[in-house]
Amino acid sequence: MATHRYEAASDVVTIWHHEGEDAWPSVLLGMAGAPVGPTPLPPQARGPLALRTDGAAGPAALRLEAASFEPEAVTLTWRAEGQPLVVTSVWTLHADTGIWRRRDTLRNVGGAPVAVSSCLARFAFAPGAYDAYTQGSWWSAENQGFRQPLRHGRVSAQCEGGRTTQGGTPYLALCDATNRRGIAFHVLPRGNWTARATQVTYGSDATSLAVVEAGLATDDLRLELAPGGALVLPEVFLQALPEGEPHLAAAAWHDCALTHVLPASKAPPVVYNTWFDAFDDLNVARLRQQLAVAREVGCEAFVIDAGWYGRGSGLWAAQTGDWREKVDAAFRGEMAAFADEVRAAGLGFGLWVEPERIGPQAPILREHPEWFLPATPPYHRPDLTQPAAYDYILGELRRLIEAYRLAWMKVDFNLNLGIDASGAEFSAYYAAWYRLLDELRAAHPEVFLEGCASGGMRSDLNTLSHFDGHFLTDTVAPVDVVRILQGALLRLPAGRLTLWAVLRSVGATIPRYGAPIAETPARVVAPGGGNWERSMATDVDFAARVCLPGILGISGSLAELDSNARERLRWHIAFYRQHRGFLANARTELLTPPQPLGDRDGWAALQLHAPEAPSHLLLAYRLGHAPARWRVYPRGLEQQRLYRVVNVDDEASARYALGRTLMAEGIEVELPAAHSAAMIWLHA
Repeated sequence: MATHRYEAASDVVTIWHHEGEDAWPSVLLGMAGAPVGPTPLPPQARGPLALRTDGAAGPAALRLEAASFEPEAVTLTWRAEGQPLVVTSVWTLHADTGIWRRRDTLRNVGGAPVAVSSCLARFAFAPGAYDAYTQGSWWSAENQGFRQPLRHGRVSAQCEGGRTTQGGTPYLALCDATNRRGIAFHVLPRGNWTARATQVTYGSDATSLAVVEAGLATDDLRLELAPGGALVLPEVFLQALPEGEPHLAAAAWHDCALTHVLPASKAPPVVYNTWFDAFDDLNVARLRQQLAVAREVGCEAFVIDAGWYGRGSGLWAAQTGDWREKVDAAFRGEMAAFADEVRAAGLGFGLWVEPERIGPQAPILREHPEWFLPATPPYHRPDLTQPAAYDYILGELRRLIEAYRLAWMKVDFNLNLGIDASGAEFSAYYAAWYRLLDELRAAHPEVFLEGCASGGMRSDLNTLSHFDGHFLTDTVAPVDVVRILQGALLRLPAGRLTLWAVLRSVGATIPRYGAPIAETPARVVAPGGGNWERSMATDVDFAARVCLPGILGISGSLAELDSNARERLRWHIAFYRQHRGFLANARTELLTPPQPLGDRDGWAALQLHAPEAPSHLLLAYRLGHAPARWRVYPRGLEQQRLYRVVNVDDEASARYALGRTLMAEGIEVELPAAHSAAMIWLHA
């Protein structure tokens, strides 16, 4: 038996064994693999893949045909017994981060089609006591984590209706509760996906094996693989969890994602978006007022959201797919002239579109019904596997970019696609969609392409790799953003997520306790969710600093803000513009673990660091019912390096301290008011 050892860090070891027609990891990122010995593993824990085909009596057994073990890669080829199917599994070790990347391809080497109903990457672990962490994800409540014991049965996560982070996110962590070790499984979806951890009894032991399976969803999978055809399965990344805690692994994951998955950042402009001013009620005179203040405070792009298009009546959603300008409302056919005004003011012009949802009033649906498939009634979706439909959608997007000389395009996705009648779980659809996005970006590299899906309903890493940034969530309440961002940081780097500071003034209408009514100051409010029906008093500093880890966006009614509020907004925009290269490439340490959306209290803190920059930026947020003083403990500093500690609101109090001192003793932060934030530089 041959043994191959892979070590990226002293306590993160993977050991592969190869003997005859089998190969398996006896240790995977420090966690013991399922035992291979005299007691056979049960079928549901055996082999590298949960492979099943229609017509077969059970899951396919796999026999190893070839194996290659290189210093940072393992390549295995398996053949299914009794089936003309061959699986190539390529494992790559990103030694800089200690993360394994698994890429599997299934091929039909026979002369007849084979219908595949399950093809999940499998990982089996030794008997023990395990916990499983998954995330639920719903509109304005994305990335909500749940940790539960894996004592019997199964813990599973999946998405719904072709929206890859609706219902759940493609992330599962398995934690050895006894030894405080764990592995996070990051799935890069290629359509609907699933990830599940199952308890499997083994021999007569009271404890059971833990088996993780992840990849293309199986509920409606009936994918016909043609002779000679190949199916590229979703990639799965495996990451060790320090002390078995998902939040302690966030920064290392960002390093891997930014280095090995995502394209280089485009240094995003500061964007003003019209949505939270008056939603789809676009009044040109009012927009000119917002444009003037957006320019004054330092915004660099001005984006018109939904409501500018279509010739029918009714809600904006019913007219999606009809990308002609309105002639009886909004710009009345003169949007190009307004775009010129925006550029004359020194800002780039942008538009909102939703190319994947075809509303019932779209003329193209009547002209070419064969290009579209039914989705959630009354909407349709383009069948992007048809070249004519693909060319039409791509052509419309390119036409809009060229006609209005766009600097920014916001691509939304508010549609549940339903069930994929082809049996492919939308894998073919997504292959075409990603190809379309890549073609669009290659043709128009000058355009910042922003993804959105009712906020964060398609904010997975694979989708993000085809956009320049992705919207975090439709709730722009600052405390909501803190909580939703914390969960997102387990999967995505903050610098590629669009976060909006949304503000409007309610004047001197809210009295301040202890002060005469005549001295009531003008107050600023933010939405309490995804609309203005619930609002919360805020200050500009808190709203802006919540958004600084991401791509800074602004919305609301800037024209109503008084001079003080405008000045504070201008200061934060200038800060972002000065440091956006650092922020776009920062790895973020979660200095406090993610908390659920309903937890509105306490403190939260992040630490941002980019490899090419010796400095670190700490952001500490005082939420509700929290003490005014709190100590934050940075991580990952150089022990013997001297750091200059600078609170941006009190630079005169700057001091010097060694990295080891700061990590051991922490930094005291004082914020007199709830819902406020501190920014502290640690300059090396």
